[in-house]
Amino acid sequence: MAEPNLPRRWFLGLWTGGVLTALGGMIVAPAVAFITSPLWKRTSALEAGFSDAGPVDSIAAGQWTLVPVNIVRQDGWSKETQARSVLVLRQGSGNGDIKVLSPICTHLGCPVSLSPDGSQFQCPCHGGVYNHDGVHVSGPPPRNMDSLEFVVRDDHLWVRWQDFKVSVPDRIAVQI
Repeated sequence: MAEPNLPRRWFLGLWTGGVLTALGGMIVAPAVAFITSPLWKRTSALEAGFSDAGPVDSIAAGQWTLVPVNIVRQDGWSKETQARSVLVLRQGSGNGDIKVLSPICTHLGCPVSLSPDGSQFQCPCHGGVYNHDGVHVSGPPPRNMDSLEFVVRDDHLWVRWQDFKVSVPDRIAVQI
């Protein structure tokens, strides 16, 4: 005699297997997406830690200019915007003729300023002196002024702010 419940068992088995497969997929898919998401991410200049310092044309050619930038610090879920300044020298019309320095003295972290005649940078705290290019000339600073990474994109200067250890002869980046 033929089994009358065979189609029902077959359908129940197919339905149960489909539900279990769907539930398994709902559990596994987010885990796979979480693990592989960094591979899909495109980083913009802002995401890569660069801050917009404004149009290159707004920076006076041939002289050091103190340019304000806003940097974004992220600590876990918390994002904080901080104001900083960078020293920018645009020597010509090309993008390769730009130099960007941190205005922080390498001795104890005081802000340096350009002398009135523009020939050197001076630290008011302990008398450190750097020449026009940021090279240490005299006083207690242990190294030259720190240069900062930058890119020019769409005629805007993008600067990556970086803090460095002070009072050491080597340029060592500080992770904050």
